[in-house]
Amino acid sequence: MKKGGTGGANTNRGGLEFESATDLVARIQRDLSDKYGVHETEILNSMINSSGMVYEVIRKIDNKKIGIITKQFQFYNVLFNEYGIKNQNHKKWKPDEVFFNFETNTVFIVEKKWQQGAGSVDEKIFGFVNKRRLYQNNFNTLEKEPKPAVEFSALFNSDWWIHGANGINEKGYADYFDNLRIDGVKIFFDDYDYWWFGL
Repeated sequence: MKKGGTGGANTNRGGLEFESATDLVARIQRDLSDKYGVHETEILNSMINSSGMVYEVIRKIDNKKIGIITKQFQFYNVLFNEYGIKNQNHKKWKPDEVFFNFETNTVFIVEKKWQQGAGSVDEKIFGFVNKRRLYQNNFNTLEKEPKPAVEFSALFNSDWWIHGANGINEKGYADYFDNLRIDGVKIFFDDYDYWWFGL
């Protein structure tokens, strides 16, 4: 970064605003409140000190708990409390959103990438496939089948990734998005497709 530049600070601020505006719990409460209730719950056995929240997702028609939503380091606390698993990897990633869907036996990881200009994130997004594998490593330690499957998605802000650079980015990033899809990464722009989560 050039001396006196503010690119990193602006990206961080914009990214935090984007993460807040796309909070999965808030979106479900806004868009699916007729079908699902989302209630804060406590973690009984914490493996990692984390100030993040953990939410139960309750289907209203039968009052059944179908999953848990959390983020950041709380992922590892839910991992231990619900599955009895400790992190198997050398590093602890901090996912932006996680939905543990108990009905489909699937763990949905969401990584959010907000940009207002080109930068290193162009290369970082190709790490998503390996991150999915690392998350899956944890569940592969379970002895009984069926083991939970990890699904990975990327949530991008369309004003840069599609409409940025005077509309050129839609074609400029097409090969990036196509390769992510080939590797099984679900792509969202600004909003979620709730069906993907099984909701």
